[in-house]
Amino acid sequence: MRLGGEMLGVAEGSQVEVVADLTNLGESVLVDATAHGRVTGQCSRCLNPLDVEHSLHVSDVFGITPDFITGDDAEEGEEPLMVDEDRVDITQLLVDEAGLTLPFNPVCEDYGLECNDAIPAPDGISGEESVVDPRWAGLASKLEEVAEVADSTDSADTDTDSDKDA
Repeated sequence: MRLGGEMLGVAEGSQVEVVADLTNLGESVLVDATAHGRVTGQCSRCLNPLDVEHSLHVSDVFGITPDFITGDDAEEGEEPLMVDEDRVDITQLLVDEAGLTLPFNPVCEDYGLECNDAIPAPDGISGEESVVDPRWAGLASKLEEVAEVADSTDSADTDTDSDKDA
């Protein structure tokens, strides 16, 4: 089973330790659990393998009887989580939490590692000359003219200030 984004997951058959506290709430049980396991994948920048320990925490209420949710808390069409044969299944809770917390495009820096030196610079940082969008080209030329006028005005002000000091 892969948890999280396309690049990270828990390898099928890997050991996952779950530590949970169960609290009896009468007609329901509060499950507060943390799963610990090895997350593997690869860096989306340098493609180096990633293999790190990761923990996910989930907390939810499981009903003992089907009518444990009443009143405004019950939402139409939503199936409540239920205790089944004295067991609770937190698999979907963990999958949802992994999807929300694990990065979709992980990089070495996310886990305190350094990327391989032979990687290209990220988009927009490679030192390429920026090309003006043709839709804004007319405005760009006007901005250059305004900048030139401002520069010439600033240099004229500097000349008059130095004349005053003399």
